[in-house]
Amino acid sequence: MAEVEMTPVSGMQGPGAADGTRSTQGMGVPVAVTLVEAPACHLCGDAKSTLAALAQTYPMTIQVLSISSVHGGALMAQHRAPMSPLVLLDGQYFSSGRLPRRKLERRLGEVRVGETDG
Repeated sequence: MAEVEMTPVSGMQGPGAADGTRSTQGMGVPVAVTLVEAPACHLCGDAKSTLAALAQTYPMTIQVLSISSVHGGALMAQHRAPMSPLVLLDGQYFSSGRLPRRKLERRLGEVRVGETDG
């Protein structure tokens, strides 16, 4: 599997998305996604790939933390995550273990609609 760069990423949409230029028109506020990963975790790699793909469509920033870091370990304990990866959306528990892509897409879609309706 290819490595995915997971420094803060914002989604791309609208004019220019196909050629790689970023457009912020109509994007709303990005969702802050936190991923706490463990070493040699294939579910963590899958989650990073999924988030990278979704970041092309939905506005988000992605922060990846190691479970062995102080902050990552504290988040795992705070949310009582039974397995990695732990995924938080805007600081709130979303999932642990296999990332439910359809559920995540629905949630991101709701955020997008909520931002543009109000």
